[in-house]
Amino acid sequence: MISIVSIFALGACGGSDGSGGSSADSGSVESLADQSAGKAAAPEMAAEDADAAAPKQAVTKASIISTGSVALDAKDVGKTRTQVQQISDRYAGQVTEQETSDSDDDGPSYARMVLRIPSKSFDDAMADLEDTATLVDSNTTTTDVTTEVVDTEVRVKNARTSIERIRTLLSHAEAIGDVIAIESELARREADLNSLLAQQAALENQTSLSTITVNIDRAGPGGSSDDDPGFLAGLSAGWDALGDSARVLAVALGAIIPWTPVILLLLAPVWLLSRRRRQVAGPMAGPVPATGPAEE
Repeated sequence: MISIVSIFALGACGGSDGSGGSSADSGSVESLADQSAGKAAAPEMAAEDADAAAPKQAVTKASIISTGSVALDAKDVGKTRTQVQQISDRYAGQVTEQETSDSDDDGPSYARMVLRIPSKSFDDAMADLEDTATLVDSNTTTTDVTTEVVDTEVRVKNARTSIERIRTLLSHAEAIGDVIAIESELARREADLNSLLAQQAALENQTSLSTITVNIDRAGPGGSSDDDPGFLAGLSAGWDALGDSARVLAVALGAIIPWTPVILLLLAPVWLLSRRRRQVAGPMAGPVPATGPAEE
């Protein structure tokens, strides 16, 4: 309970200008809160000091943020995507993001999945994901945030204690100025507490659930794990190129054929005129005189 001396001091701050209606500043509010809490908590502090005299070893659990990425090649991207989903379910995880690129006729050609897996199962989940298909690349990163977690917990505890002190002062304030000043300080400290709680929740989410990003690409002919020899690979590439060329030629022919009658109609008069000119020019030219040897 707040001491009588602190209540009188608060009243004096409020009535120092003779009207009794001025507000106490933030420093006065904090000073009164600390004084009242110190006097009220004196017996408790004595008990805590007695407990602290006994040997005690604090055990702090390590807080680790784990992230990983896995790149896979698979002949059937859709099937591998389903297997990744099953692994996530096996470890009580969830898929938070998913992206798929579909081809025209061969099903998905690419898939990207972001998994949130409980941190205790991070290593096992990574091993299972690496065995799902042909592994191309795998990376893991761990960050120790134990100090940050402990610091945030202490700051949250202190902020709550401070708010309780301010509320105790508010319950005993009588002057309007004092009430306004104390409420302003209370609102500021509650905002600070909410910010700390948001940081604490973010750290809890990051340390309790690890993040794994899985990228799945379609493997080439025969799969990337058993690549074809050079001759067969070249033959396959040449066959694909021949097919592409045939398709291009067919498209070109299809575009030209509808214009063929129009082109013939345009060229027919030119051809007839040219032929008539040759026929007229033939008789007018006459026979060409023969040239024999010169007479001596």
